[in-house]
Amino acid sequence: MKDVLEKTELTIGYMPLTDSLPLLVADAHGYFQEQGLDVSLQQEVSWANIRDKVLVGHLDAAQMLAPMLIATHLGLGGIKKPMMTPFAFALNGNGFTISNQLASELDRIAGCNVMADAALAGNALKQLVEERRQQQRPVLLFATVYPYSIHNLLLRDWLSANGIDPDIDVALVVLPPSQMVDHLSQQNIDGFFAGAPWNSVAIQRGVGSCLLASNDLWHSAPDKVLGMTSAWAEAHPNVVKALVRALDKACRWIDHNRQQAASIMTRYVNVPEAAVLPALTGQFTYRTEQPPIHQPDMLVFHRYLANYPWAEHGAWFLHQLQRWNWAKTDIDAESLVRECYRADLYCEALGHHTLGEHLQQGLSFRHEQPWQLGDVPMAATAFSYQSSL
Repeated sequence: MKDVLEKTELTIGYMPLTDSLPLLVADAHGYFQEQGLDVSLQQEVSWANIRDKVLVGHLDAAQMLAPMLIATHLGLGGIKKPMMTPFAFALNGNGFTISNQLASELDRIAGCNVMADAALAGNALKQLVEERRQQQRPVLLFATVYPYSIHNLLLRDWLSANGIDPDIDVALVVLPPSQMVDHLSQQNIDGFFAGAPWNSVAIQRGVGSCLLASNDLWHSAPDKVLGMTSAWAEAHPNVVKALVRALDKACRWIDHNRQQAASIMTRYVNVPEAAVLPALTGQFTYRTEQPPIHQPDMLVFHRYLANYPWAEHGAWFLHQLQRWNWAKTDIDAESLVRECYRADLYCEALGHHTLGEHLQQGLSFRHEQPWQLGDVPMAATAFSYQSSL
């Protein structure tokens, strides 16, 4: 017998980013309707807007930054309210794009092109920070999309691993993703860490170079999730499962239809298809004057269990929040993470109980090469630098 949906008309928020595609494709292809759902998608301008509208119920659910769930659960930066996710949207897809002038300075220091090399780039940036300090030049100013985001946490972790204090040696500000390129072109910032397509937009406009893609820093890096309040999920369990099934179907389709997915995105987001394609197809150009580099895992929507809400991802986020003294250390970390990352609902919705035994082994970030989880091929999961775990 089919589950009775507690609610059929939903409003779901999203940001103008390539990894919003699971929602856009599910809408365009009627996957929500197949599950008995009438979904209205609402584009938002900032992550704070999305968080606040989900909290007050103006949005039933939304594409959200994964660390935002834990931060909101703890009351960081605003209202304290339990949040959860039953579904992750994708792996990878973000990038650290800097001004062309800064890219040239890093190349000068390293004596070579530092793009896409976390070690070379980190060493050159450390030397440049010291050089600027000695010359009494202003500290470099970088933008991220939200304080409690993979963008900010990963950037801070990598900077710190290279001897750069993110709170002293550079300055970090928050800007909406869609405004990053304009701020970079007007020299208001020296670089930004944001999701696709905005890195490619900057490169194609000739105003920036991508120093590092997120997968250059962390293989199989997590990011966006389907977020909602725990209270809403508890009141609508069958709707949650229906959403998971619709989004799972969309992610399967995207991984095999990248070109068509780019076309769908341009119907919802005002960006040229040419800027969407690099991350989607894995033919990614780091600098305007250079040929693209083949990055098949630049943005992964379904393979490698990309949609499974791994508690280990949440544990890393929580560790980073605690590391920077934003979250207390005297909390039950395991319980908190498992309340936010509802893998049980994911498995229940999709009937993945046969994977349970393998999934219970957890996810290690030590895999430097592709590996197998039961019968499922998995990508490398390791960091390319010495992360604070």
